[in-house]
Parts: sequence; C-alpha cells; structure tokens
Amino acid sequence: MSEADRAIIQAMIVEDYAMLSGPPGPRPYDGVKHHYHPAARMVRTGVDEAGRDFATVMSVDDHHADVDRKLADIAFLEEEIAHECEVFGNIARVRSCYRSVYGSGPTAREGRGVNFFNFIRENGQWKIMSIVWDNERPGLSLNLK
Repeated sequence: MSEADRAIIQAMIVEDYAMLSGPPGPRPYDGVKHHYHPAARMVRTGVDEAGRDFATVMSVDDHHADVDRKLADIAFLEEEIAHECEVFGNIARVRSCYRSVYGSGPTAREGRGVNFFNFIRENGQWKIMSIVWDNERPGLSLNLK
C-alpha cells in the first residue's frame, strides 16, 4: 500500500468523526456520503440490559437517521485515539479506537470503543463498505499500547 492510500483512508476516517461531532441536532452527512459504497452497512454491537449480545445492522441512511434521533437534544464528540490500518490489494481494514463524550459540562458522559472499518477500492477510489463497532463496558476495555 502506498502512503497516499494510507493518507486517503485516514482522512476519510477523520472527516467521519468530525461530521459526527457537534452540538445537538442533525449532522452534515452530505459532506461524507461520498465516502460510502452504496451497499455499505453499519453494525452496532453490544450487550443489552439483560446481558444478551446484540447486533443492529443498518444502511448508511438508517444509521444517520438513528444518530439524528439519539443526538437531537445532546452534544456529542467522537475522536480517534488509536489507528491501525492493513491493506491488501483493493481491500483495507482499519481498527480505529475512539473516545466519545455525550453531553457537556458536569453531566457529560465519556466512553471509548472500537470501530472496525472495511474499505474497498472501486474504480480507483476507496469506499467504506462497512463499519462495525462496540463500546467499552464492565468486563470489556481497550488495551491501548
């Protein structure tokens, strides 16, 4: 993989985090929609209140609608704190660890987690094919070096 490919992929991820971060209300999705393959999938994983594993699979548009509902009345910050990229031919995988902050001031709630980005190169351009993520919780924490 060339350094140019690595820089393009990194810039796409940085732009995605920046788009999600901001004051309450809708996010400026149009600025990053071109990053995604038309068939891309977003997958939120976790554990529900009863301790059962779950995976919620969404289209990019469904994910954006979900984010807008969740962040309608709350500020949100998400930023990358660690990045590992592997490329093989026309595919790339990035393990992107992040820090998130929901709300602001003394009631703000912080968290961390991992996004696994899967990219494909199609017609000479890198596109996000999927993002799968999970958050830290009791019994599950990041091991950052």
